[in-house]
This record gives sequence, structure tokens and C-alpha cells, in this order.
Amino acid sequence: MSEISTSLFGKGFLKLETALSARERMQSVYSANIANADTPNYRADQRSFADFLTAGQQNQGRDGLARTQPGHMSINNSPSLQQAVFKRSDTTQRMDGNTVDMQKEMTGMAENQLMHELTIRLLKGRLEGMKNTIREGGR
Repeated sequence: MSEISTSLFGKGFLKLETALSARERMQSVYSANIANADTPNYRADQRSFADFLTAGQQNQGRDGLARTQPGHMSINNSPSLQQAVFKRSDTTQRMDGNTVDMQKEMTGMAENQLMHELTIRLLKGRLEGMKNTIREGGR
């Protein structure tokens, strides 16, 4: 979809698409941490929105890349953030070795949800603007 969204909607739409994807992945991080709050020796995942956003921006446009000449550089398929494990070391550890701070996780999840809704509203506004332009152009 990124190829279509870049040509039809512009780079702003692609940036919002990447931000939305990063917000969704952050929600998974918070969910996993909360689900493992009672798991002994579980280390809370510390990935941030910025980590996912950076990875998403680096992967933009790679879908349509192909090596067509021997002199072309090959596409580097580096491991994604999903495969990497990031654990918190700066949080306090309970007696069972778990480092999940439920208050931090719940606060982060609520903030992430609000930012996700804001991103959706921005995307909706852009699409509404396009819809109005199309409607007016048909007159």
C-alpha cells in the first residue's frame, strides 16, 4: 500500500501510516508487559514508540525495490525490531525477579491509546479533504 499511498496521497499520508503502525506495535508491548506482570523473572520490554517509528521509516519504500543489474547494491534485510529482545534494566526488581511496573504500563498504554486515536483523526481528516476535493471536482 505504501507505493499507492505515496503517489496518491503524498508523503504526509505515508508518515501517518507509519506512526499508526508504530502505535499499534507499542500497544502490543504494553499488553505483553501487563500480561506477564505475575510471571517470575520476567523482564519488562522497554521498546519505545520512537524505536518502532524509526524502524518503520527505514523500511518505507523497500517493498518495490529490486536488484536489476549486477552492479546494484543488494537490499539489506536486517532483522526487525520484532525479533529483537529489549529488556528493562533500570526498573526495580521484585523478589520474584519480575520488573513490570503496572502503574507505568497502564499509564503508557492509556497515553498510547490517546495518541493512536489522534493519528486516526489526522488520517480521517486527510481523507475527508480528498473526498471533498473529489466531490467538488465532479460539479
